[in-house]
Amino acid sequence: MRSIVLIAPALLTFAFLSCNQPEKATSQFDIEKAKLEIESRLRDYENAMASGDKAVFGNLYAEDAEIFHNGRPSTIGRQAILEVFDGWVKDSVIGAYTTTGLWGNEKMLVEQGTGYFAHAAGKWKSSGKYLLVWKKVNGEWQIFRDTWFSDPPTEE
Repeated sequence: MRSIVLIAPALLTFAFLSCNQPEKATSQFDIEKAKLEIESRLRDYENAMASGDKAVFGNLYAEDAEIFHNGRPSTIGRQAILEVFDGWVKDSVIGAYTTTGLWGNEKMLVEQGTGYFAHAAGKWKSSGKYLLVWKKVNGEWQIFRDTWFSDPPTEE
């Protein structure tokens, strides 16, 4: 019994000291650098739309990406998303996007933004807000989830 009384405080002291060791320094995630990377990817998106460059557009989306549509089933996977893009190319759809918020870490980011889709000839198609979830794939940010919220139509 006496040995338990002597050993117990030593074990408690060891456990306490082990739990209070300072954490190893980890690299800080630079959200400002990530914002610049995301904005660059948005310009790639806009340029791919304008030029009809299916290869660039496809590489912006992760293989397991999903687009959530309003009032119809989601588009799942890069190949299915490229089929949507084919329709945009045929309709000469262009767009412009602006990041208004960005949150996350070195693995995933959530981007909030505003933008528009339009026919290249100038006829408006849709303006609104979006949310994108980006994930890092092989060192590059790719769109993992995509959704768009249209503004109410305006009279032209």
